[in-house]
Amino acid sequence: MTMNKTKNEQTANQIIAKEGIKPVLFSSLLVLLCIFIHLQVFALIFFIVCLFFIVLFRNPERISKYRKDDMIVAPCDGIIRDISINDNEVTIKIEIGLFDVGILRTPMFVDSIDAIYKYGLFIKDNEILKEVLNTRHCINGIKNNNIIYSIELLPEVWNKVSIYDVNLAFAGDRIGFMKYGYLILNIHSLCDIKVQRGDNIFAGQSLLAKI
Repeated sequence: MTMNKTKNEQTANQIIAKEGIKPVLFSSLLVLLCIFIHLQVFALIFFIVCLFFIVLFRNPERISKYRKDDMIVAPCDGIIRDISINDNEVTIKIEIGLFDVGILRTPMFVDSIDAIYKYGLFIKDNEILKEVLNTRHCINGIKNNNIIYSIELLPEVWNKVSIYDVNLAFAGDRIGFMKYGYLILNIHSLCDIKVQRGDNIFAGQSLLAKI
């Protein structure tokens, strides 16, 4: 099982995340083509598809109000599915829905991030096969040469996951993109948890915990 590094450019100051530019442009061209050849019904269908992609890949600007060193913000939009606390680590599992904003954000200030990834399948029922064969991306947040948090990205139906080239990122800054799946955040220190199972959270805006 090989895991490799991958990083991409950030998509700040764009209405649509770069991951959605191709499908939006392609559907827009189909709209124009259908109008040109007088296929108004198909033009309407592709126009709706284009709007769907714009919503799916929207890239809102968010400035977190929780930028202190002891605060941990949500790394993604979604629903808290599980919280576990071990000796010196807190793990929070978040489900990212299809219509949640796909932009991923750093939960804490970091000097840099490191990323590894493995493309694979989308097995749901067999836990052993899931661990070995499924797509899995990992992000490590690094501060003062120490890993202060780790993020596992587990997409459910689509392998398009981006991890951006990031240095000196404040809490809430963009670090990647993923649609539909699970994000597991591991905080490598004891925390005072501010959320509970079932809570809806918003990347960069919801306070998850305080160190």
